[in-house]
Amino acid sequence: MQRLLSVSLISLIASGALADEFTLDSNVSAVTVYPGGATIVRAMEFDVPAGRHRLTISDIPYEFIKETLRIYGGEGLLVGATQIKRSRLAEDGLQLEQREHLENEIESLKAQILIAQEESAAAALMINAANARIKLLESIGSQQAQNATSALESDVISIETITALVSLVGHETLSALQDAQTARVEIAQINRNAEGFRKQLKEAQEELALLSQPSDWRYIVSFDVEAAADTAGALQVSYVFGGDEGIGWKPVYDFQLDTERETVSIDRKVAIWQATGEDWDEAQITVSTAIPFTEETFDLPNTNLARYVAPPPPVELDLRRSSEAAVFMAPSVMIMEEPARMGSPTFVMQGMTATYLLPEGTVISGAFDGYEPTLITIDSHSFDATITARANMGSRGTTAFVVAEFVNDSGAPYLPGEASYFRDGAFIRGGEWTDEMALIAAGATATLDFGKIDGLLVERNTLRREDGSSGVLTTSNDRIVEYGLSIENVGNRAWDVIVYDRVPVSEQEELVVDWSARPRPTQSDVDGRRGVVAWEFALESGAKKAIKLSYELQWPEGNELYVQP
Repeated sequence: MQRLLSVSLISLIASGALADEFTLDSNVSAVTVYPGGATIVRAMEFDVPAGRHRLTISDIPYEFIKETLRIYGGEGLLVGATQIKRSRLAEDGLQLEQREHLENEIESLKAQILIAQEESAAAALMINAANARIKLLESIGSQQAQNATSALESDVISIETITALVSLVGHETLSALQDAQTARVEIAQINRNAEGFRKQLKEAQEELALLSQPSDWRYIVSFDVEAAADTAGALQVSYVFGGDEGIGWKPVYDFQLDTERETVSIDRKVAIWQATGEDWDEAQITVSTAIPFTEETFDLPNTNLARYVAPPPPVELDLRRSSEAAVFMAPSVMIMEEPARMGSPTFVMQGMTATYLLPEGTVISGAFDGYEPTLITIDSHSFDATITARANMGSRGTTAFVVAEFVNDSGAPYLPGEASYFRDGAFIRGGEWTDEMALIAAGATATLDFGKIDGLLVERNTLRREDGSSGVLTTSNDRIVEYGLSIENVGNRAWDVIVYDRVPVSEQEELVVDWSARPRPTQSDVDGRRGVVAWEFALESGAKKAIKLSYELQWPEGNELYVQP
């Protein structure tokens, strides 16, 4: 605690005057971090005599949502009006000198760039003038050549005069071309110099911006209090940083599959970042799944009006492709560090909100410039898993994947987040370029994909395809398709295999679908997906499995058949 009283204030207190002012030191004691934003709690001690006073906190950095400011504690104090002011920290002499130097340098570079632009424009005028001279000389030379030819035929002009005229035109043309080339060289040099000035200008502007970082600003919070007697105690002030202020967290997981033990281990982590400029070293940190900054609210649906209109006239379909190609920009790599484990975080469900209370001593960097997330391990659980090799013959008929299925009996959900996948210690895939992992609720069954299997050869071949009339006396068209599915185990271990394929599904009464398979599928309409079928079987090392799947479609004549790819 810091108690600042001027000599005049001490005299006023001694005489019983009111409105003494005390400046309190505060520190961040607790933080609740949301996926975007955070609630900050600062703690401070006070010691005031009886009477009315003003308490001031002057060490709150950066922006916060002023409407969220709340004051707690302070037994023995009656809290009155609160004021919030924004103030810039006083700069020392070196900062002022650096700022002045950079501002002067920026103005000088802007002036040099402007001069370079003017010089470039002047050189461009020289090129235009030279081109005009060349054009005029060409015109004069052409006209004089015609006149000279006529005069030569009539003996009015001599060959020596014509030679002198040609030499003069050639000399002036060469001079104009040389002037234009000189101007082009000059423009190239001017442009190189200007580019150097622009680079220096950008660097100076960035350096000046660093001197104007939000860390130079503070918020001063003052509130009036009244004490019936001499009072000492503690106060807490809480406020919220918004979702766009460089604070947040996200779940991060490591999924480890052990194919020998048939287990899946999950390391649950959180990546936390903050750029408030505050010191959170002694704070109790909690991460919460609450999203307090959403702008979505419940509303009733609007009236749904139906109407019919005349169809528009047919237009020609433009199949030309755009000449502009989309450009993929890879996101920047996120660098994390994991501090030493200081204890296990506590998981708590607050109604429908999941929270994790991090161990004491957790350090979260609060630097403004290029803040990086800190990775903290929450817990680790291992689950018995059912491991199968699965192949989707309908779309990816050449690859089988390792899939692990387990029940989340940890008692806590695994929230959607970034995940990395390992199989028998080898990295399979992961990072921020991988699709976000879906929610695994407590007690739910999860299915995870752990990459391709090189030892299973999977093929799908079309054995037969026929289109045409199904009979002379019928009015239907038909199509017959037959596929051969082949799965061969060339690896050194046996697999429990599940092979998926599909057959067409009709939603029209007159479109008839008839299909068959040898052997019959183990499952039909898998997971509620109509037409999706599956075969389950064990495949020893060196073994091979063959499946035949066929279907026939019949539809009314005069119509075209469309089967969704």
